[in-house]
This record gives sequence, structure tokens and C-alpha cells, in this order.
Amino acid sequence: MSYYYTNLSNLSVNIKYHKISDKICMKHFIYILGFITILSTVTPAFATLFTGGVTKVGEQDSNQVIDSQTGAGVEFARITIPQKNFRTYTDANGNFEIKKVQITQPTIMNIEKEGYRPFSLTINNNESLNNPMKIEIAKSEAMDISLDSEILHLGDDSFSKDSANASDFKLKSIGPYYSKDFIMTENAKHSTNYLVIGSIVGLDTKLAKAMGQNRIRTAYSSPAEIYFNGKMIGQLQVNGDGQRIKIPNSLINANSKNQITIKTGQNLMPSDHIDYDDIEIMNLSILSE
Repeated sequence: MSYYYTNLSNLSVNIKYHKISDKICMKHFIYILGFITILSTVTPAFATLFTGGVTKVGEQDSNQVIDSQTGAGVEFARITIPQKNFRTYTDANGNFEIKKVQITQPTIMNIEKEGYRPFSLTINNNESLNNPMKIEIAKSEAMDISLDSEILHLGDDSFSKDSANASDFKLKSIGPYYSKDFIMTENAKHSTNYLVIGSIVGLDTKLAKAMGQNRIRTAYSSPAEIYFNGKMIGQLQVNGDGQRIKIPNSLINANSKNQITIKTGQNLMPSDHIDYDDIEIMNLSILSE
């Protein structure tokens, strides 16, 4: 389950590019696999509002992080762009600035604050930073499980310069897969549970290629695969933010060890060796609803 980038510069929205006059207010609702709604509006003084799977626009003059329940600014939230070694913090009103950062390809920006769920989004380019962003973050729930908040590079460190986000890869690969063990309580079996992937870049699947997410002409890779306790529960086909994979309750080991594994794809073109797709992911968590 996945969705595509939202371009902040002209708010060209996932799947298709929608060119909107800066004098006209338009709303686009795109439902992807039944759970994501994206609402876009463009006016010069407007800001883009990001909130776990939903993108809106509200009147705003500067970048701001707000509480999703109260709407109040969140003080001292940490804003990082790891691939650019950029870090800053919000002020008492939740405002922040991004300066002296050059972005030429989709790059992950991360927002962290103690007591809140981790949140990340993909910035497409420097023009994306011209529109102020209003970012909603939600308080953590008791059953939330944070698996990893760092950037993880999966693959074999062998990739084309035309691969999605190749120029922004900064980390060495940890290998073709990632696994994490964790405990889930009995209550989880009576809830709806998701693996949430904050952001993912670098996928070179056939669908990602068709959507213009890389410039490779003759090759593509199989999707990344998601496993829960040894059973495949989903695939990642395109790059984007806030992707959710539902975890079947029948697979949950209550009050015992569970395991999530993410396996990157392989180049599907004929070769004399296995060529793994190099991808980077950030902010892995288990959320219950």
C-alpha cells in the first residue's frame, strides 16, 4: 500500500501532476487504496498542512509544527533533513526556518518531539521550500510501538546514477533486508494494527518508473516486501510518505515476540548476479486504532 509524492512548490499531487493557477482555489480528492485523502489548494500566502496521510492547505506565513488536537504550536520540535546534515528546532510558537539547503531530488525531512508520534515527509526540490508548511503531529498513544526513527539504507550499494534518489544516498547499506523484534500485548489482537513507514525513497519498481520517479530506461526492480512473523503482508511499489500496511490480527503473538522484516527488491532484468534495489526508509512504527 503506497502513495506518491506531494510536490509543495506547485502542489502537484501524487499519481498525477495538477497545475493550478495561483489565483484559483481548487480541491482535489484522491483516494488511494481506500484510506488516503489528499486535499490541495494554492494561493501565494497559503501553507501546506501535513497530517499523517492527509495533505491540506491553510493560510500561513511561515513554517510551523502544530498539535493535531489543539492546533497550538509545538515548541522545541526537532526538524532534520538527514541526507543534508540539516537540523533546527521550532520556537515557542512552533515556527521554524530552513536555510542554506540545496535539494535537487526527493529528500526526507523528519519531525520529532518527545510525547508525539514521529513524522516525516518528502521534499521534492528547493522550490518546494518556497511555500510555508504547516505540519500537524499527533500525540503518542499507549499502544504505539516505535521500531526505528533513523534512516535505514537497504540494498547492496550498487545502483545507477539514474536510480530514484541515487544522488541523495548518504548511508552505507545494512544489507538487503531489515528485521526488528518487538512485543505486542493482548489488546493489540482486539485493535486494527498497521505498520507505518514514515518515508521511503529509492524504489525502482516498474510502477515507480511509470510514474517518473526515476530515469532508468531499460531496467526495473521487484517491489520491496513486508513480512510479519514470517508471512508476507504487503509490498511497496512507489516512493512516498505515510505508507500503511495492515497487520492481520491472526498473525499477532500476544504478550510475546513478534517480528517485522522488510526485504528490498531485486533487478528483474537478466543478470549473472543478484542486484538488489537500493532504498532508504525512515520512521518505522506500529500504530493501533
